[in-house]
Amino acid sequence: MKKIATFLAAVFLTGCSFQYSDLNLWPERNLWVESFSTYPVNFTGSEPELVSSEYVDEKSVKYNEPQSTYVGNTVLSSKVYQINKYRENLLRSNMDGIMNSASVPDLILANKTYRVIGTVVIDGVEYRLFPSLSDKFVFMVKPDGQLYNEIGQIRNGRLAVLDATFVPTPEELRMLPVKTSKTEQTKPVNGFDIKYDGIRDGKMWFMVLDYSQSGENGGSFQNVGFPKRDGAVINVAGNKIKVLSADEQKIEYMVLE
Repeated sequence: MKKIATFLAAVFLTGCSFQYSDLNLWPERNLWVESFSTYPVNFTGSEPELVSSEYVDEKSVKYNEPQSTYVGNTVLSSKVYQINKYRENLLRSNMDGIMNSASVPDLILANKTYRVIGTVVIDGVEYRLFPSLSDKFVFMVKPDGQLYNEIGQIRNGRLAVLDATFVPTPEELRMLPVKTSKTEQTKPVNGFDIKYDGIRDGKMWFMVLDYSQSGENGGSFQNVGFPKRDGAVINVAGNKIKVLSADEQKIEYMVLE
């Protein structure tokens, strides 16, 4: 009987041990509970934000006018470029300040630019988030630039607002948007470029660069040749060109409509 009692006691203690172990080693439960007390963050990323993109057609052509060019230079071209405009989501304070608290205050420096890492919506208000100097916490900025009097931590892609109260000091401290932008022009994404390539083997040669299927290599090219004859009208990549004269170094021509 004593052995049975000892066995049952061991089973009971083992069961208690497993219960406490399950409570401490159940991260899914923590995530589930945390989802009710935290807010989803819309991350902006560390790269500049693409604001707009447009295509620009750059043509180099004069119809029915005598022209000339040298070997290696353009006879006729029509290139389409993509123009991308970016902006960076940055903030800067209007003065040196401090987020004052009973725990650990954090500095806000007027000569430092802070990158907005995301936004969060709390009670219908969108706040911009930027990291503290220690990178352990994030500050929340109201639409009018005022700092929220609490700070947060990002956990599993969500914002947890901490209970500690932080007072922006001085009271006039504001976070202002920094207007920065940049424009990038890509390599040609469509079009063509016809270059004169001289005289070889009794032929006039042209190099045709085709950007219609441009990729990492910047398009394709081919060399096309025509019998050398002054006054000849040739068709190069769908363009009619009248050759007035041509030699090893130079060509005189007209582009016909």
